[in-house]
Amino acid sequence: MKKLILLKSITSSALTSVALISLPAAAQDAGSAIEPSTNVTENEDRVDDIVVTGQTGSRIKRQSDESSPILSVGAEDLANSGAKDARDVIGNLAVNNGSQNNSDNLTQNFTVGTSNINLRGLGVASTLVLLNGRRQVLSSVATDDGSTFVDLSSLLPTLAIERVEILKDGASAIYGSDAVAGVANFITRSNFEGAEITAEYRTKTNDGSQVDFNLDGVIGGKLGEGGSFLIAASYLKRTSLLLGEVDFVRPALSGFGNPGSFVVPSLGLTVADPGCANFGGNVQSLANGSTVCRFDFGPQVTAVPEENRLQAYAKATWDWSDSVSLWAEAAYTRNDIVREVSPSFPVLNAPIVPANNPGNTFGEQVRFQGRPFGFGQSTEKNFYKHNTVRFGTGVEGNFGNGFSWDASYVYAANDSVQNPRDTITANFQQALLGFGGPNCDTSPTARTPAVAGQGGCLFFNPFSSANTAAPGSPLYNDPVLRNFFIGDYIAIAKSTLNVAEANLTGPLFTLPGGDAAFAIGAQFRKQGLSYAYDSISQQDGFGFLIGNRNFEGSSDVFSVYGEVLFPVANWLELSGAVRYESYGDGIGNTLDPKFSFLAKPLETLSLRGSYSTSFRAPSVFQTQGIQTNFVNIRDANGTTTFAASRSVGTDNLRPETSRAINVGATWQPINNVELSIDYYDFKFENALTKESAQAIVNANPNDTRIERTSAGTISVVNVAFINADSISTSGLDFSGRATFDTSIGTIAPFFDATLILKYDLTTNGRTIDGLGRLNRGTVGSSNQKFKGNLGVNWSIGSFNVNAIARYISSYEDDQAVPVPIDAFTTYDFNVSYNIGEFLRPGSATTLTLGFVNLTDKDPPFVAVSGSYDPRAADPRGRRAFVKLGTSF
Repeated sequence: MKKLILLKSITSSALTSVALISLPAAAQDAGSAIEPSTNVTENEDRVDDIVVTGQTGSRIKRQSDESSPILSVGAEDLANSGAKDARDVIGNLAVNNGSQNNSDNLTQNFTVGTSNINLRGLGVASTLVLLNGRRQVLSSVATDDGSTFVDLSSLLPTLAIERVEILKDGASAIYGSDAVAGVANFITRSNFEGAEITAEYRTKTNDGSQVDFNLDGVIGGKLGEGGSFLIAASYLKRTSLLLGEVDFVRPALSGFGNPGSFVVPSLGLTVADPGCANFGGNVQSLANGSTVCRFDFGPQVTAVPEENRLQAYAKATWDWSDSVSLWAEAAYTRNDIVREVSPSFPVLNAPIVPANNPGNTFGEQVRFQGRPFGFGQSTEKNFYKHNTVRFGTGVEGNFGNGFSWDASYVYAANDSVQNPRDTITANFQQALLGFGGPNCDTSPTARTPAVAGQGGCLFFNPFSSANTAAPGSPLYNDPVLRNFFIGDYIAIAKSTLNVAEANLTGPLFTLPGGDAAFAIGAQFRKQGLSYAYDSISQQDGFGFLIGNRNFEGSSDVFSVYGEVLFPVANWLELSGAVRYESYGDGIGNTLDPKFSFLAKPLETLSLRGSYSTSFRAPSVFQTQGIQTNFVNIRDANGTTTFAASRSVGTDNLRPETSRAINVGATWQPINNVELSIDYYDFKFENALTKESAQAIVNANPNDTRIERTSAGTISVVNVAFINADSISTSGLDFSGRATFDTSIGTIAPFFDATLILKYDLTTNGRTIDGLGRLNRGTVGSSNQKFKGNLGVNWSIGSFNVNAIARYISSYEDDQAVPVPIDAFTTYDFNVSYNIGEFLRPGSATTLTLGFVNLTDKDPPFVAVSGSYDPRAADPRGRRAFVKLGTSF
């Protein structure tokens, strides 16, 4: 049975970068994932003596699917790792590169408060996320590059999770499109009886006071005869962290500040406000003789936003008869987010400041290059809300003789409200002209004609002289002007998903290695997306965020698939699957196969391999949506500025296709020691992404797609959703674990790592080596050649101790002249003790104390606003936490 033990443990013990795996944890996961086969024989060499009923990557009830590379993270593993939530889990995965889980306001314009996964650095839209093997709705907000994704932060409470299985090769043949880079399947607890409650307090220990408080609970039990239920809820209260609170942030200078700069026609130059240096500005001299007052907005960048998140999940099952059972599930998440930004955004249209403006000392009409509020002003607060609902129901049963079937329906929706505040350009211009304020009537029907600066009409003084002016002075800016020209940008978005599917599986015939088996099924799904904007946004009426038009769209997909398993010998099995999908809206059809093998030439050695193709159609957002966001752009003269990047959906996009190859081996040289290696190779064609605004500027600063202000600074870069020619990546995954029972307890060391060998980006016939680079100006993701984790779990008596070292290799900032980005190593540590015996005999109450980033390592410097790469490093530094959990 040693072979069977290896087969059974492979999936459970596959190591992730977030888990410390102990023998009890592995055994618990294995027990929940498998059940004895009804076809057990005297032959211990049979590879089908263990049957999996819910394995990611296959619909056939079978042995652990070693033919596909799967990482499995159990609930106990998550607790041992010290991970707080999905953001922490995904960020530490060695196979993950470039996920957008740090909510700064430079790389997450409208996706603040969300988290996602980016397997192999192939894009956040390229990993299919499932809940109990079924699809989840996409977030209604898209990333800056126009990618849509499943928001992991809105999935379900942590205590409802039994395990997370990550399939690292393509699985479109089984699950359909979007599984091009792999699958992340969140599986809820089953047959749980009792209740658990945990409370955790986690705080940054220095350089800021960012705090998380989390309260989780779960209850489960029997429901009548033959039924069960599970109810879980979670509440998170998270305080914010501004980069001004940390010690690693460096100045992030914008050419649009306050004090600002002014384009003076008679001089033919831009001139910095005379009071620039006296009021926090930085005077920069340009080659043409101009001077610009630059504003440091780096300290006002939000690294962690304020969040109030509520999650709830419920599931119930009933045995209708001996052969038929019913299930239903419901989930709800609400996340309210507050993000702090600069006192006001830049005004990109260079409005006129007339000669009669009281602050104007130039004696002529000039144009303002800056923002209404800057020096000495408090940060502005922007508000975001994300709500997600999910309802699913299904029936499953068996016909006897090994045949089983299931049918299900899932409805899910995600809606969001995006409410940043920005300058209303028309009102701001009126205020500069002296017609500002709520009591200034400039309408043609006004009783008396409005006069600039008189009566209820107010001037706004954009010069630094306003900073020292007293009320009553003509240079003073009345506070009512702020609400007059700072308005609410409102976007209300909704994403919906409807999925109906049915599957049938059973035996075919007997082969030397066991029974051949099959699975067939069909699925229909409909995805919808709609956006509604306020009237000012629809008219491009804001000074920085610009605006967008309303839109809505949907897509329908019908698919059928078939899967077969052939145990051709006691030591060899072959499997294959194929899926046909038909898309509406002229996208077309696709036929995607997957072939795999599992060989066990030795009792201690397993060999596996798979080949598959995948298909991802353009999303509704990419074909029918419109998005304007802001990015940090380095101009040809070396200056850096925030500018708008506007993209409009296009219906001539081609589907993205991919080919995935995986070959691997697992070796168990001695009992309780296991080593694994996998080689992967992905090839994407027509990869869907959005043009890089930075790449357009780099290629030609005078490109017609670049709009500039009268001062020559970039205001808008018009970009398009595109099919990049290809993305090719390959690499090696390594993992190892051991469990030793000693006189001082059980010691379980582990390691896991990913070495990327190739990451090539081809666009317009030109291939770029993106390996180990920031890839800020390309269609690729930030990635490092090597990511690894080394840890140990020590259990003795009531104590459980965990220590992990996490390493990210150095990589390259390729924005301009290549600059090295330092390697990054952090250490996590936690210890748990069961204090239940002190409270009540037989009870289980655990107190955990721990640290994340024990040595308070700062993220390596990167020359971007914020001073670090938010897609590779965490800005929160050392965090200490205490957690109390009890079960009864």
